[in-house]
Amino acid sequence: MIFYIYICLLFIVFIMIAQGLMWIKFLPAKVKIITFFILIAMMLRYMSIIILFLNDDMKYLYMLKIPFFLNLIAIPLMAFTVMYIFMRKDNIKFYYIFIISILLCGLYVFVIYNYEAVLENVNQYSLIWGYSLALPKDSYVYWAYVVFNTLVIFFTLAFMGKNNPNKFGIYLMILAAVITSAEFITWLLGIKILAQTILGDISWIIVLIYALNKVRKKSLPS
Repeated sequence: MIFYIYICLLFIVFIMIAQGLMWIKFLPAKVKIITFFILIAMMLRYMSIIILFLNDDMKYLYMLKIPFFLNLIAIPLMAFTVMYIFMRKDNIKFYYIFIISILLCGLYVFVIYNYEAVLENVNQYSLIWGYSLALPKDSYVYWAYVVFNTLVIFFTLAFMGKNNPNKFGIYLMILAAVITSAEFITWLLGIKILAQTILGDISWIIVLIYALNKVRKKSLPS
């Protein structure tokens, strides 16, 4: 049962990414650039997950380290982008997200260069084979990721009482951040639901697709 759920989730991710790539044409130019980067980053991550899933030979799999962990920068950028779409204010400039993107990319290069990834066998899962990659748990990278999603929860809750026209989008953001935080905390405690930590990714991609659809509908002629 877990095998079929896992395969379906991977398939759904690729469908959503493809849908997102088709809808980014409705975005303003600056937002389009960041969103394109996010979607391509997530596509590369899930291509690496598929390769790890299908491959039974450890040789060269460490080369997938760079694309495999791209969610660690793509998800924060996704959060900032959907915040901008849902809570758009005239006094908030989108170029701040470009600055954040550069900082996150620099931090990602530092982490990838300085921390060795561990190749893990996932054969303990029923009907699931292949490998996974993980950073050392004492690197605090994952805890920083959890803290970020927790801050997103509190930040979005602060906007709940304000006059925001897209409260459903805010609810989705909170749910995605909760799922992501819970998934990584359980993983850090040694409790693994699936072979890869993909539930948080999927939750955030759903939020992004919802945001893109809202922009698309506004762009279409009445």
